[in-house]
Amino acid sequence: MLFGADGGNWVSKGLIPVGHRGEVQKEPEQCPIIDSQGLHHELEYQTSLHMEDHSLEQMQTMVVGEVLKDIETACKLLNISADPMEWSTSNVQKWILWTEHQYRLPQVGRSFQDLSGRDLCTLSEDSFRDRSPLCGDVLYAHLDIWKSAAWMKEKTGQGDMRYCGGSGVVSECWADSEVDSSSSGQPIHLWQFLKELLLKPHNYGRSIRWLNKEKGIFKIEDSAQVARLWGIRKNRPAMNYDKLSRSIRQYYKKGIIRKPDVSQRLVYQFVHPQ
Repeated sequence: MLFGADGGNWVSKGLIPVGHRGEVQKEPEQCPIIDSQGLHHELEYQTSLHMEDHSLEQMQTMVVGEVLKDIETACKLLNISADPMEWSTSNVQKWILWTEHQYRLPQVGRSFQDLSGRDLCTLSEDSFRDRSPLCGDVLYAHLDIWKSAAWMKEKTGQGDMRYCGGSGVVSECWADSEVDSSSSGQPIHLWQFLKELLLKPHNYGRSIRWLNKEKGIFKIEDSAQVARLWGIRKNRPAMNYDKLSRSIRQYYKKGIIRKPDVSQRLVYQFVHPQ
C-alpha cells in the first residue's frame, strides 16, 4: 500500500487516478551530469602534452645530431673505432680518459685496466658501479650510447656516423627504441609514460614515485613492474628492465632525463620538470 506522510492511503484520497492504481509511476529520466570542468582540464592536459612532445621532438632532433657528431669527433681525435666491440685495451683507456675529461667525472684509475672493448661491453651496469662507485653508472650510460650508435650504423648500412637530419634514418632508428609502437592509441614516448605513472600514485605508487616533484626527481621502486607495464603499452611481452633502462639512459644525452646530483640506484630526474 502507498501511504502519505500522515499515514493515509493515497489511493483512497484520490491522489492516484483509479486507472493507474496498480502501476507505479516512473520518475522522469535525468540527464547525465557532464563534468565540463573536468573535460576542460583533460583537454588542456592533452594539448600541453602534444605541445611538449612537439618541442621535445625538435630538441631531440638537434641533440641526437650532436651526440653522433661528438662520437665522430672523438673517433677522429682518439683514432678509435666507432664500435666499442672493436676496441683494444689501449682504445678502452683512451675512451675512458676522454669521457672523464669531457664530462668532468672522477678518475676511475685502474678499475678498467686490461679490458678490451668486447670485455667492456659485456659488463653489466652493476659491474660498472662496483668498479667505479662514483661514476660507474654514468660511464655505463655513455658506453651504451656508443653501442646504440654503432648498432644504428650497422642497421642503416651507413658508411659513417654523419647525422641525416630531422627525417633521417638514424633519427628514426634512435626514436624507435623508446617510442610506444603499439597499434592502439597515439604514440607515446617513454618519458611521457613515466610521467603518466607518476601522476597516478594511487595506482602505481608502489612501482614508481616522486622523491621531489618540484625538482622532477623520481624513483623506480619496482623495476620489473614498470618494465612490465611499459611492455604492455608497447605490446612487447619480452620487455624487461634492462631494455627499459637502456632507453632511459639514452635520455641523458638528449637532455630529457639525468641522474640527480647525488646519484642513487633507480633514481632519476627530469631535466625540465614542468
